[in-house]
Amino acid sequence: MAFARIYETDICTAYAGDIRSLKLSFAVGVIDDYTGQKPLGKIRMEIKETGKKAFQNLSGYYFFTNVDAEESYILSIKPELYFPEEITVDMSAFSDPKKPVVEINGKPKIALKPNPRYPFPANATLLRGQIESSSGKPVTGLRVGVEGKDIENFTDSRGEFVLYFKNIVKTEEITLKIDGEAVENSFTVQEGKTVSAKKISIQ
Repeated sequence: MAFARIYETDICTAYAGDIRSLKLSFAVGVIDDYTGQKPLGKIRMEIKETGKKAFQNLSGYYFFTNVDAEESYILSIKPELYFPEEITVDMSAFSDPKKPVVEINGKPKIALKPNPRYPFPANATLLRGQIESSSGKPVTGLRVGVEGKDIENFTDSRGEFVLYFKNIVKTEEITLKIDGEAVENSFTVQEGKTVSAKKISIQ
């Protein structure tokens, strides 16, 4: 009598001795935009059109196997502590078919922007706020940035945003931009402190 030892995988229950042919289609690397390190929390990554989910290897890359090489796909990234991302992946555009890594602006890893729930360290330099419409309802998905600086983030479902600063010495006065338009109020950011912009009303 023969016994088969089963083991669990993320896709299905397989049996020892089974031979499965898996071809790497493309890989995706992600980093924490604040720390430049491996992201925190759970991350769900899938192909939007098919619902096919990614695996993660020991080096932290997410990868997809046995994907049709003739198509383009929308890659959906849904992190727990960062804002979601959707990226178009053109399967015919990889410069090296043997190393099909998704690149954004020539960079091999996608920088995930922390959302307001992210556990920033106590000494982080932050500006937090909330944006609402003239009727008092939170505005979701707005791009919030700092005039004259390469700093921006988004508002979440509650209209809340958080901006993080890395090279502030003592204090600095800044002007916010909301979807590219400067707001009238200016704010003073303090090194190692969290400053509240409170509620900002837009038309």
